[in-house]
Amino acid sequence: MSLVHYDVVEVTVPARLVAGVRARVAIGRVAQEFGPYLNQVYAAARAGAVSLDGQNVFIYRDVTSGYLSAEFCVGATAPFTAVGVVEPLLTPRGVAVMTTHYGDYRALPDATAAIHAWCRAHDRIRAGPSWEVYGHWSDDPAKLRTDVYYLLQSGGAVATAQGFQRGNLEPRSDRDDGVWLRLTGH
Repeated sequence: MSLVHYDVVEVTVPARLVAGVRARVAIGRVAQEFGPYLNQVYAAARAGAVSLDGQNVFIYRDVTSGYLSAEFCVGATAPFTAVGVVEPLLTPRGVAVMTTHYGDYRALPDATAAIHAWCRAHDRIRAGPSWEVYGHWSDDPAKLRTDVYYLLQSGGAVATAQGFQRGNLEPRSDRDDGVWLRLTGH
């Protein structure tokens, strides 16, 4: 059985300027539907309307009736005026919990599970928005990096790094730095 360790930390993050397109996407369909939205952002850059850093950022604002309110974005290097549906947007700012996922994007839910477990273990409440910051593309899945963030409600002390593994929740006595999860069924 393969185990993946997630370090989950509480951090203070500034807002980041991004160029993005807003969308409503059915839960579970982000991987199938983000492409056309990002293509519009990159088309605006090719037309000279916006300068991009090439780092994709997906922001999830809320969930209603089985749909995500999402913003499919790319980091912007300078302020710009909206062009068509491509708008200047900001990532959430404030105290957040985050972890870094390395590897295939299909395993990103495991990083999210680690964050949710950390919040339960530390009595922290997620404030709503979450976002993913994607490292630059590689054909080698082992080189893919995604930073996953969840904004937290205010209150509570900044915590130190806590260890997590992906899968079903299971406290582990062999660690003294937090809850661990065991990978099952993957």
